[in-house]
Amino acid sequence: MCIALGTTLMTCSAFRSGPVAGGSSTQACPSGRSLRQACLVGISLTTLMIGGGAALAQATRPSSASTMLPELDVTGVGTGVGASAGDTIPYASEGRYEARSADVGPLGRRAIKDTPYSIAVIPQDLIVNNQVRTVNDALRYLPSVQVESRQGFDVSRPQSRGFEGSVVQNTRLDGLNIIGTTAIPIDNLQRIEVLNGLAGALYGPAAPAGVFNYVLKRPTDVPLARAIIAYDSPGIITSAADVGGRFGQDGAIGYRINVVKGVGESYVQDSFLDRSLISGAFDIHFDPDTVLELNASRYSFNQAGLPGGFTYGGGLYGNGRSTILPPAVDPTRAGYGQPGAGVNLTTETGLAKLKHRFNEDWDLVIGGLYQNADRGLYGITNALTNDAGAYSATKNFTQVPRFTIGSNLAYLNGHFDLFGMRNDLTIGTNGFSNDQYLYRNSIVTTLGSASIANPVVFPQKGLPANGGQYRSANVFQQSLITGDTLHFNEQWAVQGVLSTTWLTSTNYSSRGAITSTDTRNAALSPTASLIYTPTRQLTTYFTFADSLQQGDVATADASNANTILAPYRSRQYEVGAKYAVSEALLITLDGFRITRPLAFTNPATRIFEVQGTQRNFGIELFASGAVSPELSLLGGVTWLDPRLTGTGNVLTNNTLVVGVPRWRTAVAVDYHPLPVPGLGLTGALQYVTKRAATNYNNSYAAAYATVDLGVRYSTKALGTPMTFRFQVLNVSDTHYWGSIAPGNINGGSGADTAYLGTPRTFQLSMEVDL
Repeated sequence: MCIALGTTLMTCSAFRSGPVAGGSSTQACPSGRSLRQACLVGISLTTLMIGGGAALAQATRPSSASTMLPELDVTGVGTGVGASAGDTIPYASEGRYEARSADVGPLGRRAIKDTPYSIAVIPQDLIVNNQVRTVNDALRYLPSVQVESRQGFDVSRPQSRGFEGSVVQNTRLDGLNIIGTTAIPIDNLQRIEVLNGLAGALYGPAAPAGVFNYVLKRPTDVPLARAIIAYDSPGIITSAADVGGRFGQDGAIGYRINVVKGVGESYVQDSFLDRSLISGAFDIHFDPDTVLELNASRYSFNQAGLPGGFTYGGGLYGNGRSTILPPAVDPTRAGYGQPGAGVNLTTETGLAKLKHRFNEDWDLVIGGLYQNADRGLYGITNALTNDAGAYSATKNFTQVPRFTIGSNLAYLNGHFDLFGMRNDLTIGTNGFSNDQYLYRNSIVTTLGSASIANPVVFPQKGLPANGGQYRSANVFQQSLITGDTLHFNEQWAVQGVLSTTWLTSTNYSSRGAITSTDTRNAALSPTASLIYTPTRQLTTYFTFADSLQQGDVATADASNANTILAPYRSRQYEVGAKYAVSEALLITLDGFRITRPLAFTNPATRIFEVQGTQRNFGIELFASGAVSPELSLLGGVTWLDPRLTGTGNVLTNNTLVVGVPRWRTAVAVDYHPLPVPGLGLTGALQYVTKRAATNYNNSYAAAYATVDLGVRYSTKALGTPMTFRFQVLNVSDTHYWGSIAPGNINGGSGADTAYLGTPRTFQLSMEVDL
């Protein structure tokens, strides 16, 4: 085993003389001493992996031969600020935060500056240097994004511009639909790309909550062997290995393997976290213009003992519940959660893509994905029963225990001239089939009563008989997409994209009988943009979007329970400007108006129906990149005016949307001084103004701010690059409500739910680039 693992891990600095023409690498033969060192490293890493611990980064250099690989950051070896020419430096020893392009679905990879959409990217160097452990932790760096927790922060729905996201339609892995409401690993991701606002013309019907595309790491052209061991207070140890490279004639076959294990006590006494990931990415180049990408992963996330959700509201006069949200309390205090109560999530994913470039103007991509998400959800709900903070604690076994999804895409993109004008043509299709399962027995176990001032740890109770699972629903969606960007000249262009969608929603009883169904054929979602580029540095645009969203299912307490409503139609008007201060720094400013129909159970008729509109005005300012050779930043500020209108209820009409702040600021900075090579200082600020806690706006969550501070140092020991990182999250240990979700968007009988934010956390890691 030592020989095998040592051989794998010896794709290290002794081998790194760079790729030769054609994309392969020159490999110097190691000495006997270095081979013995590699064997020792292999034994050490094996011990780490068995014992349970480390987190990771990436190393990739674009290959001249790998024409079909997406744009990747240089993450392996190379020359950087503070390094001598040709010197080998650890990955992310300088945080650059640059992102010049992004995948725009059927339009392919486009320069962010030239797209008529609001797009933000979280790059790999920020993920690594800020020691980000989860996708949700990464998304907090984007000012237009919120994470709405459902069963804790790892069972949540990301959303942008103040609109709730859906289970499937708003979340993608390498452009393919996945389950968004389960734990998603960040350890095998290269970056996260977010398109804010409506995108139905590009991806088919979806909520106006944006598109979250998680981009997988790809095989590296330079041999990679990286190990990280990390600590999160008070007692979580994480270890990881990241191995990549190429073999075969001219490096035709590439591989990338990520293995992660994290285990230990979290920030509440007797809580625990146990997570593990094994992920593989493989490239097979049949010729310089054709590549098959294969990916497979299994991620397990088991966490218990952290604070549960606090429910309240649902009516101005209480309905047996508190009418207000109390001030946030200390999340480390035992009793807000219960030992053994939490989540046990397992996500298995397989993905394949075939990419072919016909010539410099035309290319084709075909892809498919299958994912199975098993969700053991047995979290705590603390139902506040009066305005003094008394609550009843229950352990729930009512949520969806399993989702499956099969998704697909096929896009043909080309460029041609017609009457002297350049055209960027897109023809394609994407879609999915999503199954949902329920327990035959939906059970809520009452544990006891306490108060928010004096929480109680209750005796644990056994698991109830759930009666097994049955398929309760299926959502099918397939879209045909056509689009063209017509360039009149170097300054003016128009872009139009249209999706034509076939969609069906079906609900089933526990006996397999269809209880309701809704089918729509050839439903249209268009978008059109006018683009003006007065200079090479500046792009301005106006975009109109009209998008469908699959209708909701009537709630169980409605007189038309389980009825599927007709699809909703949202509209967006957006005007924006993008300015490239330099090749390394891009600033975006935009304003928008978005409307979306609302569905709720009418208190008078008990009919679940569309009545009213959510209308959001907003302005976004976002910057990303290197301000100078020594300073980089990512972040900005978003202003929103999120309103409920036309609700038919004078108490909720024209009120602020629950959980959405008027102002949100998120900024991350990285300072790496030239006089001190290898030293880096990081900082992050999150500021959120007060948020409406109920649809009646009679209660608000207080504004809050958190600050993160960190330091890293990159050096070499015995010729091996390594980086040490230390960071403190939430330096002031601010207590705040991290997520507030409405129970009913109109303020009917549903209870609102709030989750506490995370406390001050110390993080320490050591990275070794072998």
